[in-house]
Amino acid sequence: MSAGSRWIACAGLGLLTAAPALAQHGGGDGKSLLKILWDGVEWPAYIILAGSIAAITLIVEHFINVRAATVVPAEQVKRVRGLIEARKYRECVDTVKRSSTFFAVLMSSSLQHGRHGYDAMHTAAAEKAGEMAGRMFRKVEYLNIIGNLGPLMGLLGTVLGMIVTFANMGGGGGSADSGALSRGISLALVNTLLGLGLAVVGMGFYGVCRNRIDALTAHATVEALDIIEHFRVMPARGEAAAAPTAPPATTEPRGAPVAGAKA
Repeated sequence: MSAGSRWIACAGLGLLTAAPALAQHGGGDGKSLLKILWDGVEWPAYIILAGSIAAITLIVEHFINVRAATVVPAEQVKRVRGLIEARKYRECVDTVKRSSTFFAVLMSSSLQHGRHGYDAMHTAAAEKAGEMAGRMFRKVEYLNIIGNLGPLMGLLGTVLGMIVTFANMGGGGGSADSGALSRGISLALVNTLLGLGLAVVGMGFYGVCRNRIDALTAHATVEALDIIEHFRVMPARGEAAAAPTAPPATTEPRGAPVAGAKA
């Protein structure tokens, strides 16, 4: 089991462990905590609920699509490196074009600029890495937005609850029924709690997801650039050493790569 899977399993176990505690009696009147929360729900809580569903969807989608197996598979890196070292450029181009992993897209973009030399290949890979990583970061940025909006929606519910409380007091000539007063205070506190809960989940997983994207994309980029180093011209004893010819940019048969001539 991977570290990410273990982390998710521990979180699920924690929720299962906490469920009985939430169901316990919350006071002398026999009400459970869940019942108290439900009684304090008003329309701001439904907005918080919608944000919670969106956050959970983004989190699950992230852990499914952003993994080592989908970003930088070890077997794929090993195969591409072997093909490049064996100068099987055509087969390497076909291999990376058939894959949609982060690493394969970087290599495909780089090899398409093979006719322009090492510098063009290196630049193409680096630019493609920045573009794809930025797209992944922008997707998890929604968790940051949801996490920041959570407390604000909770505050909205708090203000609504206080308005209800003072309205009841005003209607009673400065005094209010204790039940109505408790209802307004409960409304305020429940929505605050729900908003803070959404913020904790959203902001917490936002940090986790950002770190995972950063680590995996950096690893894929390093592996791709290291393989591209095979095409760098290295000087040897005062003359240019024979460097491997860059792969063709297209898949039309053009013959085997020709080694560069000595300067």
